[in-house]
Amino acid sequence: MKTTIAKVISTVGHPFLTVPLFAVFLLFSIESTQRAIYLSLLIVGGIFLPIGVRTIWGVRKGTYTNLDVSDQAQRQKWFVATILLLLLVTIIVWATNQAWTLRLALACALGLLLLAQLVNRRIKASMHLAFHAFLGFLVLSLNWIAGVCFLLFAVPLAWSRIHLGRHIWKEVVVGMGLGTLLGIAFWILH
Repeated sequence: MKTTIAKVISTVGHPFLTVPLFAVFLLFSIESTQRAIYLSLLIVGGIFLPIGVRTIWGVRKGTYTNLDVSDQAQRQKWFVATILLLLLVTIIVWATNQAWTLRLALACALGLLLLAQLVNRRIKASMHLAFHAFLGFLVLSLNWIAGVCFLLFAVPLAWSRIHLGRHIWKEVVVGMGLGTLLGIAFWILH
């Protein structure tokens, strides 16, 4: 029963679910419908769709052990592709002078991935917790109560990652720390 609960929590807190959902929500909150659709397609289609397909393909081919890309060495290759796509989308968003909130959020997310890749050489930081903490600060900037509730979900999310054997406590704490660092940077600059 615990493992089933841990899987549900881990899935609900997966960055491939939470980040695009938040991005689309944010865009429809701050942009016109037409612009929000365009930017959502750019972000989801330019980052999440190709990385998702690449990850699934990698699992099927045996390049990646699982969809979480939990192996530290395998994760380095995953980071390169993800960072390049995020960099490209970030450049497009900055070059087209989109809303400051979106430009800043993408720049901080890029910084988070770059830091996580550097840290990954020594420790496999939890990307679930890194992006969860980061998104928590973005949610805080929109709604204080929702942000606090979102951040409190980090406790069961951390437990689930450890229970499923994807991380140890140190990796969860490092992931949370990275996300918090970039979340605070967003908060200050926003």
